[in-house]
Amino acid sequence: MIATRSLVWAVLCTCATAFFAGCGGGFKLAEVSGTVTVDGAPVPNLQVLFEPQDKSQPSSLGFTTADGKYDLKCASGVPGAVVGQHTVRVTTAEIDDPAGAPLTIPAKYNTSSQLTHEVKAGTNTIDLKLSRR
Repeated sequence: MIATRSLVWAVLCTCATAFFAGCGGGFKLAEVSGTVTVDGAPVPNLQVLFEPQDKSQPSSLGFTTADGKYDLKCASGVPGAVVGQHTVRVTTAEIDDPAGAPLTIPAKYNTSSQLTHEVKAGTNTIDLKLSRR
């Protein structure tokens, strides 16, 4: 649980830095949406972070809905993500869930993410098919 909270804080700090930097200043943005599934099932309440590999550019963030769908937003709610190659991190959003223990997302999708995607100009549908294995 402590590791999860530390990860959430690290992600939030990264996002806050990107949000304060803004997405307007000369960055080319593209719409990004998709569905996150874990072992074939859509999962709600996940945080999806796209971090450009060019660290001088801002990250974009989205949260999955009940049907696993997400839309990325950059600073101040501006829709989209910077065009280019990104490291993608998926974590559980911290919520109080009386139904039981939260889903654990393997480190290969978050703290040690090996997941990368390219955001291209225009509209991007990037479905993330994760496995707990």
